[in-house]
Order: sequence, then structure tokens, then C-alpha cells
Amino acid sequence: MTTTQETAIGFQERAGFRKTVNGVRNSALPILIVLVYIVASISVSKFATFDTIRAILLAASITGIIAAGMTAITLSGNLFSLGVTASVVFSGVFYIWTATATGSIFMGALAAILAALVIGVGQGFIVGLGLNPVVVTLAAGAIIYGSTAMMTGGEVVAADSGEVGRFATFDVVGIPLPVFILIAITAVTWFVTERTTIGRDIHLLGSNKDTAGNSGISFMGTTIWAFVIFSVCTGVAAVIQVSQTLQVQADNFPEVTLNVVAAVLIGGTAVTGGDGSPIKSVIGALFIATITQIMVLAGVPQGTRFFVLGLVVVVLVVTLHLLRRAGSR
Repeated sequence: MTTTQETAIGFQERAGFRKTVNGVRNSALPILIVLVYIVASISVSKFATFDTIRAILLAASITGIIAAGMTAITLSGNLFSLGVTASVVFSGVFYIWTATATGSIFMGALAAILAALVIGVGQGFIVGLGLNPVVVTLAAGAIIYGSTAMMTGGEVVAADSGEVGRFATFDVVGIPLPVFILIAITAVTWFVTERTTIGRDIHLLGSNKDTAGNSGISFMGTTIWAFVIFSVCTGVAAVIQVSQTLQVQADNFPEVTLNVVAAVLIGGTAVTGGDGSPIKSVIGALFIATITQIMVLAGVPQGTRFFVLGLVVVVLVVTLHLLRRAGSR
């Protein structure tokens, strides 16, 4: 056998190995979710009921909508926005205020999305100047939290009618409206990130910033676009979240940021950027909502739930990282 033939065979073997590893990486989470559902249905009381599945889907819809938008930021190589909770609360306040003042929940929703866009684009602009996204978004979160507390005087902002909750209570054949919104948002974000020039630029920027710059891709412009996608999703999720609670206060929803970041990581989006999908992030959100609901039904204390969820996230993220490295060799 000649050296050329040996080289060709070695190349084919490596290509086959990479294909197998990447196949495992892409299918691991959906398979794991199916296994979890099967085991939970057998071992956890009241899990296999319509009400439980409905609760899981409703919880996953909020995390999933934001995670779909957050994927754009991570894909662009800008890690995460760590001011998610503050943005949701800030937008939620504007939703209640505007819906109450105008008598229209649609005007309220528009105000919430615009509020999220303003603070999101501001963060995107600063990150686009070259500042560290972790520092920028952490600082922004503190500023937004403080602004919300000052605007509301630290008091609870409550809806004056149940109409404000229509986005959460309306359902179609028993399936909550937020689930359909999640599906629509996921489809749109997937299309934007995978089938448009903006999405191509986001992927290229995350893959190699220098190459992207040499190709004429604007770091500033692309970063802002990534934050725009994230901000619209955050505004929509804020409307749904506040529609469920019918009230909001500056220090509400502390778990949102953790759940969203975890969903993106579990979904397999590369922290360094360039590789990932909003669909996978939404699947990650579904996994988190499922594990959380199982622990709630099992009566697991809140502190233990956070510990278990954090441990699961670490194990899955490390496993996916190792598979990605193996698949790239």
C-alpha cells in the first residue's frame, strides 16, 4: 500500500470519526430529554399529566424565548448578557404601566419591547466599542435594576385588571399562547441567524473576529444586531412573565438569568462563538424546565434544586465541549 493510499484511508477514518462524534453531540440532548420523560413518568407521581406538561411548556416558553435571542449574542462571540433579569423587570414595568394607561395590552407589549430594545441596543453599542461584554452587561444590569427601583419607589407595580394577563391565560385547545409564541420566536430567530446576511455575519464574527473584519464585516454593526435580536426576545418574554404574575417589583425573577445562560450552554452553543442554534437553546430550556418540575413534584427544597441544576449544567456543558473538540480534530 502506498503512502498516498494510507493517507487517504487515514483521512477517511478521521472524517468518519468526526461525523459520528458530531452526530452524537447533536442528538444527545433530545435523546436525554426523552429518557428523562420516560423515567419521570414511571417514577414521579403526577408527572405524566396534562397539567404538569402544560406547566413545563409554560415555564420553558419564557426561558426559551430569551435563550433563542441570547444565542445570537453568544454566536457573535460576545458571550452572554448578564443583565437579563433586570431587563425583564424593567420591560415588565412598562408593559403594566402602558397597558393600564392605554387600556390596550398590545400597546403595553409594544412599550415593553421598545424598552428592552433601548437598553439592549445601548449595551450592544458599548460592547461594540470593544469593551468586555461580561463587565458591560453586569454593570448595565445594576443600572437597570437601580433605575427600576427608583421609577417604582421600590414598590410593587400591579395590574388593575386581569386583562393584563391575557397573554398568559389565553390558550388554544388547552395549550397556552406562550407556547405558540415560543415556536414562532424560535422559527424567526433560527431564520435570521441561519438564512440571512445578518446571521452569516454573526456566525463569521464569532468564528474569527479578524477574518470577519478583513471580509468587511462591521464588529460594531453586527454586535448591535445580535443585541437587537436578544432585546426583542427579552421584551416578548417580559410580557409573558408579567402576564402570569400580574405584578412586578425591582427584585423579582432572580432565576431568569441563570436559566437562560444554562439553556444556551446546554443547547451546545460554543461559548467562543460561531457554532450553535436557537433551536438547540430552546431544547435546553425545555430540559431545564423539565428537571425543575420533576424536583418540584418530588418535594426537593429550593436550595437543593439549584445545586442539582447547576451540577447537571456543568456535566452536560463539559461533555458537549469534549465532544465538540473531538469532532473538530
